Amino acid sequence: MRTPEGTSRNGSTDPTAPRLGVLATHLIQYQVPLYRQIAGRQRVRLEVGFLSAAGARSYLDKEFGLNITWDIDLLDGYPHRFLNEGQGGRGNAGTIARNLCSWIREQDVVVIHGHSSPWMLTGSVLARASGRPYLLRGEARPHCSAGGWKARLRDAVAGASVRHCAAGLAIGELNAAFYERFSAARQFFAPYSVDNDRFSAAAATSRPGRAARLAELGLPTDRPVVLFSGKLQEWKRPLDVVSAVRSMGDRVALIIMGDGPLRAEVEQACQGLPAACVGFVNQSQIPAVYSLGDILVLPSSHEPWGLVVNEAMACGLLPVVSDSVGCGPDLVRGLGRVFRTSDVTDLVTALTAAVDSLTDPGLPARIRERVDRYSITATARGYEAAAIDVAAARMSRQPANA
Repeated sequence: MRTPEGTSRNGSTDPTAPRLGVLATHLIQYQVPLYRQIAGRQRVRLEVGFLSAAGARSYLDKEFGLNITWDIDLLDGYPHRFLNEGQGGRGNAGTIARNLCSWIREQDVVVIHGHSSPWMLTGSVLARASGRPYLLRGEARPHCSAGGWKARLRDAVAGASVRHCAAGLAIGELNAAFYERFSAARQFFAPYSVDNDRFSAAAATSRPGRAARLAELGLPTDRPVVLFSGKLQEWKRPLDVVSAVRSMGDRVALIIMGDGPLRAEVEQACQGLPAACVGFVNQSQIPAVYSLGDILVLPSSHEPWGLVVNEAMACGLLPVVSDSVGCGPDLVRGLGRVFRTSDVTDLVTALTAAVDSLTDPGLPARIRERVDRYSITATARGYEAAAIDVAAARMSRQPANA
């Protein structure tokens, strides 16, 4: 088990700062800015333990149907270790288990992501066996959509995971209600977030060329632009957006950003509309596309949170989401619009109201104020406060000669 070149073993040089280990299944582009900020703030000694190197290099995204290579560095700027590597290179499940056990013992507090992954469940069991408290972070809501024995099994596993955690890291209101339902010992607010400053600055840089770029896409420049961002799959319901825009006549234009199995059907449905399908867009270029829009629509039938809403709001877009989108109570309610899932008529009503509200001169400031509550800094503070509090409580319980 090795730390790649160019990384340090500790995010802080203070030997009294608690050692915080974050267990991650693989590299996720949204989480990297958080790791970098925690490491840079140096209130804890951070190390991220990756169970897989997926995301660090080109990989097949089955939902996009594409080989993806992220165009931003996901490994620089924070201490990390790959737990699937042995002395001879990549190891098997036995190698991961041994490395995971050793890694957990080197930490004072461990972050476990959810209760659905077998490796995360293994991590929580090993943490308890090693006397290391763990913080639970995930997307769970108080009740799952399944019924019968599946719901009972989910509740049993979720309940055990929550009862044994030292604290829950709540990503938002629905997740906080989950921890309350299963009686978490404590909660700390650690919201789902993106790098708001990066998205905002990049969108501002691109915005002066907006009219020219819209013209290049064959779109009118005299009306608001509705934007959909996501994988073109059934459960994301991109065709609902196309139907709603068609019903609105000449009031709006449409941009579809993303790829997936429904792309051909979506492109066909857009025929005759002021609409453009721009396909998959890599990380560094996403803000430039957001800068073309005025309203983001996320119509998913299932969406634990919806980080594209954070991204779009950081770029100044007003959100319109279905009532199945997890961030609705946090980011959208009282600002944008929430409509009934799969109800295109209600979506048209929501979009019409959103278009009307775009004339409010105070709207941009309110969008920015709302999304700034869900910032990387707020998330880092939640991690740090939980780790410091839990580590101190653990130390106070240890015998003086331990």
